[in-house]
Amino acid sequence: MSFLYPRLLSGQAAPLHERYRYLTVTELADLAGTGHASAVYVATGGDRVPETKLEELRVLVISLAREAGFPGESDRERRALFDRRLATAVHASMGLAPAEAASGDVWAFVALVLLPDISYWRYPRPPGDRVLGTDLTRHVVGRMWWRAQLIHSPDDPDPYAAMSILGEDAFDRIYSRRRALGGSPYLVKEILKVWDGLDLQGLPYRETLEDFLKRLLRLAPFVLFESLAPDVLHGELRAIAKETMTAVMEASEAGSHEIRHKIEVAFGS
Repeated sequence: MSFLYPRLLSGQAAPLHERYRYLTVTELADLAGTGHASAVYVATGGDRVPETKLEELRVLVISLAREAGFPGESDRERRALFDRRLATAVHASMGLAPAEAASGDVWAFVALVLLPDISYWRYPRPPGDRVLGTDLTRHVVGRMWWRAQLIHSPDDPDPYAAMSILGEDAFDRIYSRRRALGGSPYLVKEILKVWDGLDLQGLPYRETLEDFLKRLLRLAPFVLFESLAPDVLHGELRAIAKETMTAVMEASEAGSHEIRHKIEVAFGS
């Protein structure tokens, strides 16, 4: 069952952010709540999320954050683990439809009203897009919900197993191209399957992924990826990955024998 969530419009969210960014985590915890006088709901059918569910969500996220050091200091590794657990938890528990999750105002409410202490602990004195929902690829909670949405495989024993295949930076590179690529869970999951099976043989990770995505983007206007059968799509993506690895190695002036060997190793052929 999906719910409608409160929305905090930009006129109310921006002043809160300006105030909250200078408060302590303890002060922000005292300001957290399940409602706001200025919050609104979209004027469509659907059940509004119960207050008890919002309370449960807050308790759940705080428990995950405590494992990562909240409210004190943390480190990069524990923050990354927190993010992955947060993605799974909010996607599995919030009952959000994608159309509702596409609203930045929903995520502004979550960050500034329900979880202000978590938001500003995870990103101390953050730029506005981390909490306001103006860019969902950057939002402290919203980006993680979408990350889980795009890799979620409900028929698998572990529906979120693909969460750890790509790091945050790599995933953001896909999601930032969502109009052509990142908006399709079907395509993203196939990208992850191909990418997870590659042995890059010491090639620069970021450069290789960037080249791979650029090649996909060039095809996007001409290929309806959603219409391809899984085995066909998988084969197309592997072919693009081979082109990418070849191009990256040629740019580094690798010899033809070395390129052929690395391609064989990478693709098991």
